[in-house]
Amino acid sequence: MANTLRIRRRSSSGATGAPEELQNAELAFNEADDTLYYGKGTGGAGGTATSIIAIAGYGAYTTLGTDQTITGNKTFSGTVVVSTPTANTHATTKLYVDNLIANVNSNISNVATSFTVAGDSGSNQTITSGIDTLSILGGVGLSSATTSDTVTVNLDNTSVTSGSYGAAGTVATFTVDAQGRLTSASNTSISITASQINDISTNLVTSVSGTANEIAVSNSGVGAITISLPSNVTIADSLTVTGDLIVNGNTTTLNTSTLVVEDKNIVLANAATPTNTTADGAGISILGATTKTFNWVDATSAWTSSEHLNLLAEKEFKIGGTSVLSNTTLGSTVVNSSLTSVGTIVTGVWNGTTIAIANGGTGATDAPNARINLGLGTISVQNANNVSITGGSIDGITFDGGTF
Repeated sequence: MANTLRIRRRSSSGATGAPEELQNAELAFNEADDTLYYGKGTGGAGGTATSIIAIAGYGAYTTLGTDQTITGNKTFSGTVVVSTPTANTHATTKLYVDNLIANVNSNISNVATSFTVAGDSGSNQTITSGIDTLSILGGVGLSSATTSDTVTVNLDNTSVTSGSYGAAGTVATFTVDAQGRLTSASNTSISITASQINDISTNLVTSVSGTANEIAVSNSGVGAITISLPSNVTIADSLTVTGDLIVNGNTTTLNTSTLVVEDKNIVLANAATPTNTTADGAGISILGATTKTFNWVDATSAWTSSEHLNLLAEKEFKIGGTSVLSNTTLGSTVVNSSLTSVGTIVTGVWNGTTIAIANGGTGATDAPNARINLGLGTISVQNANNVSITGGSIDGITFDGGTF
C-alpha cells in the first residue's frame, strides 16, 4: 500500500485568504478561494516563513474559461476585442459609442419645438419651446401651485367645517352652490312630542319573555314585570364569578375538557383536625382500563404511584437539591454501591488496582512494562528530526499537513 502525503488545506466552507503562518517551503491550499500559498523565507523563529505568497490557483492567476474579478490597472499592448455590450456596466468600444451618439442626434432633430393648447372655450394657442410659458390657472373653486417642475391643482376650501353631520337626535341641513359644492352645513335637533304621533298608546307594545332553566319572567299586573332565576339554572355560555364560589352539595361534577386553576396550591383531605391518618390515601385517581393512582400512604410515610414514573430526557432525580440520577449520568455524590455486575463502561477514570492480563488489563502501570507484559518488546521515542528508517520501509503511512 502506497504512502500518502497531504499538504495543509482549508475546506470550501471556510474563510478565504492565506493562513496566518507557514513554515519555510510549506504549502497550503485554500478551497474557499482556490488558491495555493507558499511559505517564503526563513526570517521567523523556528523556521517560520518571512512571507506567505500565492503561487497558483484561480485566486492567484486569471483563467481562460471562468468568470473572475480583476482588480488594479492593466495595460494591453495589442488589440482588445470587446463584444457588443448588453448592460450598462459592460465595456464598449469608441465606434459603438459614436454610433449611439449619431442615432441620438438624429432623433433630436425630429423632436417638435412647439405644440397647440385648446380649451373648452376661447381660441387655440401655440406654445413655442424656449419662448412661451404655458400657465395652468385655477377657475371657480380651484387653485394651482407649481413646485419642482410640478403643477398641482387644488380644490378650494369652503366655509363648511369638515366632520360628520346628523345623528340619532339630529338631522343634517346643507346649502349647495351652482358648482355642486356645500357652502354651509349644520345639525338640527329632532323634537317630536307624543301628541304628534297618532295611536301611540295602541301601537307601542312591550314584550318580555324568559328562557327555560335560565331566566324566569312573570307579570303580576299592568306595567309590573318580575324577572328571577328558576329553581334549576342552566348557563348556556360562560359564567364569570368575581367573588367567591361556595358549593355546599356533596358532589361537584365538571364535564370540561380543560380545567384551568389560578391557585398555586390545591388542598386535599381538608379535615377539621388534620392528621396522618386522615391524610392516608389522599391523592389523585385517574380512570382507565385500570385505575391509576398517586397517593400518600401513611404506613410507608411516602408518596406511592401505581404506575411507572417517566421523566423527560433532560430531567433528573434530585435529593436535597442535588442531582442523583439522570438518563445518562449517576450523580457525583453517589459514591457507595453494592453492584456485582455492570454493563459496558465506555468512559471514566480508573483509580483502582492494576488490572491483570487475565482480566483484560496489561498488568502494569506504565507503557514500557505493559509492552513487556504483553510480549511486544520495547520501542524508543525519538525527536521527529532524528528519526530515520534503514534496511526496510514503512508502508501505508499518511503524512498529513493538517488544516488552517
